[in-house]
Amino acid sequence: MESQILCLLASWIERAFDGFALTRSDTNTHEDRLARQRSVETLTALLIRLVSKPEVVSRITEDDTRTIVELWERLLDKALSIPPDFTLGTPSASPLLEPQSSKTITPPKLPLSHRRHHSSTSLPKLSLLKQPADIVVDAYMTYLSERLVALGPIYLSRILPLLLRSLAFYMSPLPRVSLEAGAPHQHTLEQQVWTLLNQLVTGPYASSSRQLLKRHLFPSPELDFHASAQVSLGALRAIRMCIREALQSRLARALITLTTSMDYSPAGAPTHLAVERTIMERAWGKDDSEAWELIRFANVLSRASRAWIAQLPDPSSADRSQQQKEAVLHEIAAIIKDTIQTIALHQEMDERGGNVDVDDEEIEAVGRITRELVVYIRSLKQPDGSPAQISLDNPDRSISFLSTMSTILAQDLKTTLLFPVLPSIILSIADHLPDRDLSHLLVTMADRQCLSPTALTWLEHWRSILTMPDLFASSRSSTRQHAMGHLQAVWEFVKDIPAYRKPLASLVFEIWKQHTGDELEDNPALVVWNVLADEAVLRLVEKHAEDSSVEACEEEEQVCEEILDFFLTMAHELRLDDEDDAASILTMESSAASPPAIPGPTNIATTSPILSRMSSDYPSPQREKEAGALPSFSNLLSQFTSGTRSHSKTRRATNDMPTPVEMPSPALTAVDVAPSTPRSVGAVIALISVFSQLVFTPLAHSAHILWHARRVFRQLVELVTAAGCIRARLTALQFLVRLRADRDHRVYFAKAEYDKDGNIASLAALISRAETGPGTVEDLLRDDDLRRARARVPQERDGRRLSRGRGQPRMEASRSRSRVPTRPIPTPMLKLRARDPMWSIPETLSFTVAASDVSSEGFMSYDPSRPDHVDSILQSSLYLAKLVEVIETEREWEILSYVLCHLPTQLANKHLFCGPRSKKLIGKLLAALCSGISEGSLAKQIERWPDGIISRDAQGLAFHTLTVLISYQRCFDSPQPLHQLVEVFLLGLSGQPSTQKCCLNALSLSAFELQSSMAKYLSRIMEKLSQIMSNPAMAVHIIDFLAIVGSRPSLFVNFTENDYKMVFAVALKYLEHHNRRDGSLAISWALSQHVRIMSYYIMYVWFLAIDIPDRQKHVSYIIRQLLLANGGKVEVDAPTEVAFDWLARYTYASADPRPAKSTLCEIVMNPTLHSRSSEPATSEKTWVLGNSVVTIRVLERRGWIEVLSRRASGLTKFLVRAENVPMIPLGDVDPDLVSVSAMLMMDRENDGEVAGDETPHELNGHGQPNLDDVKLALAKSAQGSHSIPPPDPITGYVWSRSAPSQRRKEVSIEPSYFALQLSAYPDKQPVNRGRLVTERSKLASFFRTFDRMPVIDTHKVGVMYVAPGQEHETEILRNTHGSPAYTRFLEGLGRLIYLRGQVDVYDGGLDPDVDGEYAYAWWDDIGQILFHTATLMPTGDDPNCTSKKAHIGNDYVRIVWNDSGKPYRFDTLATQFQFVNIVIEPHSRGAIAAFSNNIHEHEYFKVTVQRAPNMVEFTPIGDFKLISATNLPHLVRQLSLLADWFSSVWQSTGGDTKRDEVVTNWGSRLAAIQRFRDQVFPAEPPLEPDDTLTGQQRLRDFTAYY
Repeated sequence: MESQILCLLASWIERAFDGFALTRSDTNTHEDRLARQRSVETLTALLIRLVSKPEVVSRITEDDTRTIVELWERLLDKALSIPPDFTLGTPSASPLLEPQSSKTITPPKLPLSHRRHHSSTSLPKLSLLKQPADIVVDAYMTYLSERLVALGPIYLSRILPLLLRSLAFYMSPLPRVSLEAGAPHQHTLEQQVWTLLNQLVTGPYASSSRQLLKRHLFPSPELDFHASAQVSLGALRAIRMCIREALQSRLARALITLTTSMDYSPAGAPTHLAVERTIMERAWGKDDSEAWELIRFANVLSRASRAWIAQLPDPSSADRSQQQKEAVLHEIAAIIKDTIQTIALHQEMDERGGNVDVDDEEIEAVGRITRELVVYIRSLKQPDGSPAQISLDNPDRSISFLSTMSTILAQDLKTTLLFPVLPSIILSIADHLPDRDLSHLLVTMADRQCLSPTALTWLEHWRSILTMPDLFASSRSSTRQHAMGHLQAVWEFVKDIPAYRKPLASLVFEIWKQHTGDELEDNPALVVWNVLADEAVLRLVEKHAEDSSVEACEEEEQVCEEILDFFLTMAHELRLDDEDDAASILTMESSAASPPAIPGPTNIATTSPILSRMSSDYPSPQREKEAGALPSFSNLLSQFTSGTRSHSKTRRATNDMPTPVEMPSPALTAVDVAPSTPRSVGAVIALISVFSQLVFTPLAHSAHILWHARRVFRQLVELVTAAGCIRARLTALQFLVRLRADRDHRVYFAKAEYDKDGNIASLAALISRAETGPGTVEDLLRDDDLRRARARVPQERDGRRLSRGRGQPRMEASRSRSRVPTRPIPTPMLKLRARDPMWSIPETLSFTVAASDVSSEGFMSYDPSRPDHVDSILQSSLYLAKLVEVIETEREWEILSYVLCHLPTQLANKHLFCGPRSKKLIGKLLAALCSGISEGSLAKQIERWPDGIISRDAQGLAFHTLTVLISYQRCFDSPQPLHQLVEVFLLGLSGQPSTQKCCLNALSLSAFELQSSMAKYLSRIMEKLSQIMSNPAMAVHIIDFLAIVGSRPSLFVNFTENDYKMVFAVALKYLEHHNRRDGSLAISWALSQHVRIMSYYIMYVWFLAIDIPDRQKHVSYIIRQLLLANGGKVEVDAPTEVAFDWLARYTYASADPRPAKSTLCEIVMNPTLHSRSSEPATSEKTWVLGNSVVTIRVLERRGWIEVLSRRASGLTKFLVRAENVPMIPLGDVDPDLVSVSAMLMMDRENDGEVAGDETPHELNGHGQPNLDDVKLALAKSAQGSHSIPPPDPITGYVWSRSAPSQRRKEVSIEPSYFALQLSAYPDKQPVNRGRLVTERSKLASFFRTFDRMPVIDTHKVGVMYVAPGQEHETEILRNTHGSPAYTRFLEGLGRLIYLRGQVDVYDGGLDPDVDGEYAYAWWDDIGQILFHTATLMPTGDDPNCTSKKAHIGNDYVRIVWNDSGKPYRFDTLATQFQFVNIVIEPHSRGAIAAFSNNIHEHEYFKVTVQRAPNMVEFTPIGDFKLISATNLPHLVRQLSLLADWFSSVWQSTGGDTKRDEVVTNWGSRLAAIQRFRDQVFPAEPPLEPDDTLTGQQRLRDFTAYY
């Protein structure tokens, strides 16, 4: 009967539940649903009462029990499948998504018909409606409480799954592991279910229950996906609860240990242990807590994770199945999280002195399970297909699988005990982590030596890092930089340990060979290429080691060859997108870019099916606060006892790691976002590294090494044209153009001295590849350390806009090559889009050479001792041949422009290109450039021209290379190439201004070096200058050229009258430009003043070069041009008046501008030779004739008259004897023997000792000399003239006393000269008679002042020698001698003069008693230069060389012979008057030849001009020039003259800030005469002049009258 009742009751219960479960709020009334609910509750209560009665139980059969158990299974299966929002009638949702949603949800308040106080408002009846699962589970719990003991042994396997599903349905988030007695559950049923389960797992069925729990962790094939997931989730929660209790027990014991270890009495005895009873009970509870250690479940949890990850979802509900799967994995992760929190607490207590150890097996268990869980993360994708992102630095606050995993992985790797297992796990999901997290991981791993051989798994770590997905993506810039940086550091550590180096290199090589070409590479990735290059070199070295076996040698060689072959293959790899290659391997050094933005917390709803929960596991309304430091001991105890969360050091999730936006981590620095670098570039860099290590290290001593170095060099040269992409070719060029050779022909890589003269930057600026302005190239090259002459970048070139360089915006809307034009374009009109610039100045190289600026110990450019030896010789001829090929056939502007800008500086290093093969290639290079320019074929093959750049710009750059090739003239067997070179320079004068300037400078140099070629083309050059002179910017360069050519008479020996007129036309035209300045000219006032002065100077120099009989032919033309320059005005300016006066002096004579003392003058005018008076003159009168002052004196000596003509251009003196006066006066017997002797000796110069040293009494014993005395004196004089010693071979003649150059030249005088000196010319009045000066006092004062004024221009220039290694002014000034080359230079620079008694040569303020008795000087008819030579001036007892500095420091211009081997600093000798330094130094580095006695006839030197800040360029040197030793003194002398003129103008105009006229010595003399005339004579009304130009010319042209 009981069976029938039970079956009937089971049927009622099931039908009542089905009826209740199917009701809905929209179809059933509330009362109806309540009634059905009460039916279910009543029937289940009846069933429970029946089976709880002993008498009924005793009669229940086994089948009845099975029926009841099956009833509960069906009811629970249905109930647990009903959505938790049943009471609201809303659409269903998975209970696994919201485990806490089984709580009764308070419905919204119903609208009430009346308003009452809320306290009296009744709750709606809707709250009485229950969840079906609540009814069934509550009834089932009641049933089991009654029947569990009886059912347990048999039905445990059927009871346990139902309990587990119920627990999963009601489970809620758990708090952090603490020592609280019991954390409150969110639902009472959850507490009931867990209480019952706890009895099973800890009671008599503990062993069986544990086995069943482990079995239920896996997906069950007997259940559907939903039920199986619920069972596994419940099993995991049960295991988690038991593990948590075991962890709490460990915490309690640890707390007791910590407390006892810290609390002691003053006597040292342990104090009373004040620990709560509950903690003691937890520490040593009755339960077997060790059975629930994680170690015992590590294997099953790992397998369960793997099984659930592999479980395929239910096709009918894929999304729901995925959510349930993730819920299971989340609970496994929560178990790991609890364990990690406990480990962190143990670690804190151990740091506090608790002596608490953590089992390494537990850490390994955590790692094993976590390693399985992260497999699921790798399968998660975002909607766009990319990997789902999680952040360790800022983990998501929601309760989800990804959030929990991020918390697990976000431990502080610097301190956590899990460090042995976490890094490899994190690396396995690298593609799911942001760049910042990975870079932080790498930093920590490096700090903890995980990437070095000190760790057993270091190679596995490197494999994981290098195979990391997207390591070379743009989003991984920080990770990539840190990875490559650490790889570089580890490589440097293992480099010398083959046992570690070889496995690492093999690993890198293996991975790098699989590296795809479409992946991004940048500068950090170049570390890999360098590692492979190092390995190739080391393998090569080990191959040739003395103790290596044959097998080892073969292995090393095979690896080396594989690597080198790989480099070549990659270097030749074509880059398909090369035409769109806009990135640059050479960029301006920019400020560090910010690291890429770290993505915020990922929206897990789009990546993970679990919805967001609360910010922590514990459902507290207040989130856990993050602590920045360890808590105090009292806080620690309170946390343990109160259950408050511990602020353990869980990195990022619970510690002080800030968010990346607000406060970046101090462990990471900003990373430059480097541009893309093709693999071919990396391969070229690797080859460069191999070559550098083979050549610039001690390895170069080995012949085998040098053989390989020559091979690699050939490959690099070939890659200039054969590399797979343009940037790879450019990289090879960047290395090759920096190769240099010192004076011993030893090769080195130039870095510090790569462009010390600024020539490369100047050329790059011409094509807009060097930015100008403050802080850029122009400013950097003129710094305080080294100021060099800089080329001014023109703003326009013949009206064309400047080319677009780096930094200027592009206007293209798209760079796609696939754009289809809107209309068809004819083929001839198509123009390829210009590339973005790939290089600019200053450069940042993508490769480094460790031994930069260090000469190779075995690799040479040429061996003079063994010319046929080639084994250790750099094949520079191959490189030259490749450059010729580039110049003739190159299609890429980036390559050709780089060669043209860098080649001049490299060619200036002449020691690099030596030998017969290079000599031939130099000829080919010259021919290629000359033909390319003359035929217009150079750069015609270029396909992509930048905006504003055309082939003429490339040809303009080529002229600079041709200028350097002048110094290679000995490479040419015939003069024809040199003639062609000058002809090309002549052709360049028709180019743009920058080209004209370069060609003018080159022609100025050719005037010294290529005299035969210049003589051939000089007439055509002059004709071209007359055509281009209209450009004011070219004025100073044209003037410089004319001044230099005028100093080389051999160049124009065949000039005709018209040729001279062209010279005068050019020079005098600039006077007209200066006088008509309207403020619109392109040159400054100071430069205009300099041009004006030099124009007159050129006129004087070239006029003196004309033969005297032909000079008068040019006077009329010159006068007319001078008048035109003055605008045809009657009143001409002072310089023009001086010019007229100068022409009158030199048209008919070449006499000196100032008389010198002669024997005739000394004898005739010596008052000791006559007794009647102490004065030589008996009468004297002075007349003012126009702009001259003429004085006539009647001398005491009978019949002698002295005539003095003082003019602006000089002083003329005539000593005349009137033949009308007899030599024997009345009453005398003897003739005037003094006059006789004077007439006989008048052609001899006075040595200054005749009349002053001997008295008349010493001649013959009485007061008058007789004829015998005169004859004896003449005989001695004749003998003395034959005993003059020959000149010194080094110093030449020593010029002493009265010894100007005029005494050593042929002087010619025509009659007109005498007439002009006594005329009033150049007075503007047609008829002007002389006016007698009667005021003797004013006349004497005028004579004293005027006669002290120099009759020519004087200059003083400092000369210093800098010995090897010297840098400071004191040690430089103390030098008393220099090298032989320096001595020969001084010999050619000027004439050595004896300073004592010197009266005719300008002494520059030198005192023979202090500054030495000798000095070098140079003079001509126009000016004199005194060289303050530091090596000739004694140092004495002055260690600071104050006297030397007083002279040289006040010189505007200084010549510096620099043998120091270092750049000479502009401010080395810092003084107030520091304007121009002319620096002479060897063209190749090295000082070994500085003091050698080799004859440098064929040696060349480099000349540079350093200028003061803001001083414009005014010399023909440009950035530098190479000049032969023979012509060096002549060039430097002309430079010093030009520089001193301009420096004087610069000083007079206040650095070009004042518009003051500069007055020359001649101008000062003219002004003095005019002032004197105005003082002594009243102004007279002028006659009516002829104001016409013709009238003025007729008046001024003295050749018509004289």
